[in-house]
Amino acid sequence: MSMNEPTLKNAAPPPMTVALQSIAAQAFVRSAALRRRVRNAGEVADFIDWQVSQFGRATVYRTRERLWSALRVHIDSEHSWHGLEFGVAWGYATGWWLNKLPETPGSTWDGFDRFTGLPRAWREHEKGTFDAGGIPPSINDPRLTWHIGDIEETAKEFDHTAVAEGGRLILFDLDIYEPTVTAWNLVQPLLQPGDLLYFDEAMDADERRVLTELVLPSHEFKYVGCTSLALALLVER
Repeated sequence: MSMNEPTLKNAAPPPMTVALQSIAAQAFVRSAALRRRVRNAGEVADFIDWQVSQFGRATVYRTRERLWSALRVHIDSEHSWHGLEFGVAWGYATGWWLNKLPETPGSTWDGFDRFTGLPRAWREHEKGTFDAGGIPPSINDPRLTWHIGDIEETAKEFDHTAVAEGGRLILFDLDIYEPTVTAWNLVQPLLQPGDLLYFDEAMDADERRVLTELVLPSHEFKYVGCTSLALALLVER
């Protein structure tokens, strides 16, 4: 370079950063599994950042069972309550909640699912993933009613008056945007202060879109907490 030529400023990242990024890129070339893990970590980071922006904090529970227990303390055992579970699969969450909740007279649990798996591909899962053979879980509890089929159809047949009195605990685990919207439209007119909402895949774009577009603008909520994937809220008004 001539002594009269100006020194041009380099806008690239520092050399050490570039070197580390190159090492990471080479590792990504060799491992699809590593690429998935890193993408997932980025999604979780974005999920936490979104919560801090939306609620002013992120309270992370290590497991969903611990988050469920944090929800459980808000349920009044002196009055009837109603569980509405959208997305049941093999019934783990159903069994957990029915074992934990009080057997208050008038309380109910309604589980909605196709029991034939996802209606379309979602994330790394193919259509039909989570298939239970069309058969609901074998859970013997008088509070429990299964609603078998696509939520777009079973929602039309659901008797709202059965869950109009008392509190409501609502679990969203349909994963995909379209059926989750249908489930939300079913329960939204029923919501009262003190009702509890749990979104099992709020980290994912589909449920987050429902939260951002429909849920959060509809009511005022108290933030309960999250896991790396899920979000729990309490309706304030």
